[in-house]
Amino acid sequence: MSDTPPPPGQMYLYDNITPPLLDGSYRFNVSTDTTIDGTDQNLPGATNYFNVEGPRFTLTPSLVAGVFPPRNGHGSFQENVPHIALSRRTLPWERALDPSGLIGTPTVKQGDPPRPVGPAPWLALLLFEEGEYTILQNQKLEDVVPSAVYKRLGSPPNINCDAVKTTHSVLSGIMPSLDELTVLSHVRQVNKDDRELSAGSSDGWFSVVMSNRVAAPNSKCCACLVSLEERSDLVPKDPPADFIPILVEPGPIVLHPLAATNFSAQSRTPIVFPKEPFPFQITVSLVLLYSWKFECIGPGSFRDLMQGLDVAMFGTVADPGHPPVADTGHIKIALGDRAGVDETVLYRSPLAPFQLTRDPLGPYHSADQCRRVAPETGAEDITYACAFEVGRLLAAADARLAQELMRWRREGYRQSARADTFSAVSETLPLVQAIDVHTPAIPVVAAGATTSMLTGRGPAADRFGVDYLNQVIGLQPAALQDAWQLSSAAEAAAILGADAGTLGATVTAPAATPRAATTIDAVAANSSALTNLNAARDRIIANTAQKVGTP
Repeated sequence: MSDTPPPPGQMYLYDNITPPLLDGSYRFNVSTDTTIDGTDQNLPGATNYFNVEGPRFTLTPSLVAGVFPPRNGHGSFQENVPHIALSRRTLPWERALDPSGLIGTPTVKQGDPPRPVGPAPWLALLLFEEGEYTILQNQKLEDVVPSAVYKRLGSPPNINCDAVKTTHSVLSGIMPSLDELTVLSHVRQVNKDDRELSAGSSDGWFSVVMSNRVAAPNSKCCACLVSLEERSDLVPKDPPADFIPILVEPGPIVLHPLAATNFSAQSRTPIVFPKEPFPFQITVSLVLLYSWKFECIGPGSFRDLMQGLDVAMFGTVADPGHPPVADTGHIKIALGDRAGVDETVLYRSPLAPFQLTRDPLGPYHSADQCRRVAPETGAEDITYACAFEVGRLLAAADARLAQELMRWRREGYRQSARADTFSAVSETLPLVQAIDVHTPAIPVVAAGATTSMLTGRGPAADRFGVDYLNQVIGLQPAALQDAWQLSSAAEAAAILGADAGTLGATVTAPAATPRAATTIDAVAANSSALTNLNAARDRIIANTAQKVGTP
C-alpha cells in the first residue's frame, strides 16, 4: 500500500484493506517483569477492557461518498454495474462475516481459478426490481433476523434498524456466494485534486462495494446496501453450477420396436406449468444500511445515440432554412411571461459555431437578472437565463451540495439566534442603571419587580422564538425527506446535522424551585441582613437629598 497519491487520471486498486482490530470487545492484559540484583520483583499486572465500535445496524449518510447509477437517475444503465463508494477504506472488512465458520469452505474443482485472497466483507449490494422488495423502517432487530442469528449477534437490546424484505426465491437468485463477495468489494486510491467534486475532508481513499446484478432495460430498480453479518443461513458456500454443454459425436440411431410402439407412437400432451407464483412464499429480511432508486430507461447510452445520429453526410436537409437561425446563432422562440402574455424572445445554444466572449457581468442571483435585450435586434435574450436555470437544477440534484447548503443555512440560523439572544438579554437586564453610581439600583430593581408582579410572568418557554425556528420548512426532516426523496426521516435529520429526536422537539419550561415563605419576623431576626437593609435605606435617602438639592 502506497501513501503517495496516484497521478491525475489514474487510480490504485487494492483487493482489501483490513483494520488492525475488528469491531468487538477486547481484553488488555499488562504485566511487567523486573529484576533487581538478580532478584525477580513481583509486580502486579493490570487488566482492562475496551470496545472497538463502528457502523453495524445503521450507516451515517456522511460515510457514503457517492453512488452509481445516481439517486433518482433516469438513463440507459443496463450496461453499468451498480456500486457504492464509502469514504472509509476499511469499512467492508471491519466486521467478520462468519466468525464461526458455519458457511464452510468453498469447493475448488479442477480447472477452477485460485480462490481470492483475503476475508470476505460483511457488506453486500443487492439490486432489486420494482415488486421484488419491501422497505421497512424503524424495525426491531429481533424482528428482522432469525432468533439464531440474533443470538450469534450477541442479542443486543433496544436496537432499531431499517430492513429490506423479499422472497427467498428472489434472494437466492441474486445473493453472492462467499468467494463472489470477496471480489465484489475493493479499495480505490485516487488523486483528490482530480475529482469533479473534491471534498475538503477526503483523503483520496474509498472502499467500493459492487452489485452482481445489472438493471434490465425499462425497469425501476432499488440498490440496497445490506449487512450479512452472521447470515450464514443466506450466503451460499459455492456459486450456482454453470451448465456447460458437451459436444457428442453423432452416431446411428436404433429404435427398439417396443419403444417405438409404447412411447414414440403414443400421442403426448405437453405439460403446462402455471406462471403465477405460489400463494405461500417464504420471506426473508435483511438489515438495510443504505438504499437508493433509479430507472433504467431511454433509447440507449450516449455512444449509441451519437452513432445513431443522422449527420446528413449525403444529400441536403429535409427542410432547409427551418428553424431560421440568425448570424449570431440565435433563434426566435415563444415565451409566456408571468402575466400570461406570450412574447417572442431570442435563444442561443451553447454549441455555437464560432468563438464566443464570456459574459463580463455577474455573478447572478436569479434567472431574471440574466435576461437582457440584444442590441442588434432589440428583442429580449434569455440565453443566460436558461443557462442559469439549468445550472440551478443540476445543483439541486446534487445531494452533497444539498448537505452543504443545509449546513450553511443551519449555521446562519444559529448565529442569528445567538445574536438575538444577546440583544434580548442586554435590553431586559438594567445593566446601565447598575453602572450609574448616581442612580440607586434598589429602587430600579424594586420597580421592575413590582411591574413584573402586576403584568404577570408571561410565557416561560420559547422566549426567543425557538418554536418558530423549529417550524421553518428547511429544518423539518419530514419535508426534507419528501423534497429530496430520501429513504427515511432519520437520514434527513442526519443531513441537517442533528439527531432525529432533536429537530422539532417542543421546548418546555423548567420546573419552578419551591421556596419557603419568608416573614417579617424572620427578616428582623437576621441581624446582618437587617444591617444591610438599613445601610441601603440610608444611601437612598442621601442620594434623594442630593438630587432635590436638600441642604
